Amino acid sequence: MPVMYFAHSYRERDARIVDYFGRLMRSEGLVPSLDPPSDSVNGAKLQRHLNASDGMIAVLSRREDGTSPHILFELGLAVRARFPVLVFIEDTLPNDVVSPHVPQQRFSYRSFLRQAPAHRQALRFLKAYLATTPPGGYVPLGRRRSCLVVRSAPDALVDATASWIEQQADYEVGVLDQRTGAVPWAPFDEIRAASVLVTFASGDRSRGYLSGFAVGAGVPTIELTVDPGVRRDRTVPDEYQPRPVGGPDQLPGVLATEFELFEQDFLELTDQDAVDRYTSFLVDLRGDYDSATREAAMEVVMGDKYEVSGQAGAVGRNARAKNMTFQQLWQGEGARLDLPRLASELEILRLELKRQATTREHDAAVAEVGAAAEAAERGDGPETLSRLQRAGKWALGAATAIGTGVAAAAIKVAIGF
Repeated sequence: MPVMYFAHSYRERDARIVDYFGRLMRSEGLVPSLDPPSDSVNGAKLQRHLNASDGMIAVLSRREDGTSPHILFELGLAVRARFPVLVFIEDTLPNDVVSPHVPQQRFSYRSFLRQAPAHRQALRFLKAYLATTPPGGYVPLGRRRSCLVVRSAPDALVDATASWIEQQADYEVGVLDQRTGAVPWAPFDEIRAASVLVTFASGDRSRGYLSGFAVGAGVPTIELTVDPGVRRDRTVPDEYQPRPVGGPDQLPGVLATEFELFEQDFLELTDQDAVDRYTSFLVDLRGDYDSATREAAMEVVMGDKYEVSGQAGAVGRNARAKNMTFQQLWQGEGARLDLPRLASELEILRLELKRQATTREHDAAVAEVGAAAEAAERGDGPETLSRLQRAGKWALGAATAIGTGVAAAAIKVAIGF
């Protein structure tokens, strides 16, 4: 199945949208591949991820100041390399947020479920294009991994960089000097064959000619600078600007950090359970992540943590069901619930929540309660609890207030009260 670079927001508000599009992708035979939340990233890592994917699907949602500059940067990587891409854009964002030449489809935060047919059709068009488009040019895999260092800084610094990469990072290293009298095609051939390129930016130019060619050709590039006056692009997040190196003594630490980021693995959501676990993890984060978050996400989604018998339990610092599955919850406390009556009360609750809803988060909770009612009607207790866990405390408060006792009891079981 095609593996898709999935560019999306980590914010709590957008977790249900991420879940929705992740489910659609999986149902259409597309595997979402993503980088879990972390407070550290660089452009070379994202380029490597893109090169290992068959296409990109991005979800652009609204923020107070527009939309995510990180996702726009990722889209720039794909557009620059003429990579297959599809963008889903929230309908409150301006028309020019993405180039009209990029395939795109709108979604509404309030009614995205009703737009599923159009979204599915867009995914099918992309999948059909991938099926009829030949893969990229042949790349021989018999060579040892290699790194090119562009001689774009003082010789001593370039040589120290090459030495560290060869000895500490274990790459075959070459130094690229545009001033040499090699045949005209030689530097471009070397760049295309490299696993990664390291260059130094200086002066009023963010990168030189060979470095610019590498970026345009889609070669992962780590950009450093020893020039405090180097020009910075205000439209690009700091994470993708040239990394400052204060002096030779700081060089090993900077290189170690950049190569560790570059070599980090990505996460592929190969089944629907993985999508569910990842979405639950994003909801629990509430948009707050740090250097340890990425490893935690890998553990949760890969099933090494918070999982028993292949099903995800409630994930969160305050979740009593953390180490239980919804199947176990249903067999325990949930078994006392009357499913037919629960289905009836959940429909009453859904209508009341719909009447009270004033925010997009409320609308998402209404949808989850509706899905829980459908699951209860089918007799699927574990799925009912899974949906109610996502509906959250607002739904619990309303269920208690209007006297739907069975619904309130079910939500308490689901969220660990």
